[in-house]
Amino acid sequence: MTKLRAVFAALAILVLARPSCWAQTKINVETTAGSAGAALFAAKAEGFFEKRGLDINIMIVNLMPNFPPALVAGSADVAFMVTTTFLQAVDGGLDLVAFVGGSAITHRMTDTAVVAATGLSLKSAPDFIGRKVGVPGLGATLQVMFRHWLRQNGVDFDKVNFAEVSFPTMRDMLAAKNVDAVVATDPFVAQMVNTGVGYLAVALNPSMPAGKPLVMYTSTRAWAEAHSKEVVAFRAAITEGAAFVAANPDKARDDINVYAKLPPQIIKVIEIGDQIPALDPEGLQWWVDVMKEQRMLNTTPDVTKLVLK
Repeated sequence: MTKLRAVFAALAILVLARPSCWAQTKINVETTAGSAGAALFAAKAEGFFEKRGLDINIMIVNLMPNFPPALVAGSADVAFMVTTTFLQAVDGGLDLVAFVGGSAITHRMTDTAVVAATGLSLKSAPDFIGRKVGVPGLGATLQVMFRHWLRQNGVDFDKVNFAEVSFPTMRDMLAAKNVDAVVATDPFVAQMVNTGVGYLAVALNPSMPAGKPLVMYTSTRAWAEAHSKEVVAFRAAITEGAAFVAANPDKARDDINVYAKLPPQIIKVIEIGDQIPALDPEGLQWWVDVMKEQRMLNTTPDVTKLVLK
């Protein structure tokens, strides 16, 4: 009996000492397979979530406009959402918050770009007038960035025809000439350029102010308030993931490719955007101003209430 009690005591100590091994909080996270989510994929693969008691279920969804309804319906707890989709959802009356940043604009990158179909000559803004351009979601950040670039270069963006094309189908759509160009990010830019179906026509980042948030981790306000401890743990894991990506870019590419599923020769050359977990309302305000110029918002969201500290 003494030995049996000792075994039970040892097991009890183990349970108390390692609670995360026994009770993980499951969180469903919707994202696309782009390299902007490098910190998320690294945090999952390297165990940064698990050691904080979080069981992260990553769900790849190809069209960004599907993210806000999923949060409201409860089919996703967290969405790695582009800033413009987030702001449009808030403008439409949804009570959403952002609680940690993903990637941000950086001038060193060419991974956010317009890729034109091989055989066409599209480079300057007037070249795109009357052309059909695929974007990963109407109103998505990439469309807003391209329209901003067109406007900066004297072209009315209403003269360009936009079509919704999911990231995984962009290569085939471009190869079949169903669209003249697409606006994409890595690893999809690298895939299209390196397989010869398109060429990098316009690098968008240099025309944008550096540091503005491109993609953020978001949820409903109700979920975030009911899961404050999980939000803190999630933010810490993403922060650790961002540091890991910066220090280990090759391993980070492997972690991304668990979901991107690209050939090795392509995944090894993709660019990884700056992972910036810190969020500030000022960064959101720039997007609000640009979107107002593009007639995308009916209201002026109070950005100070949208970033959860």
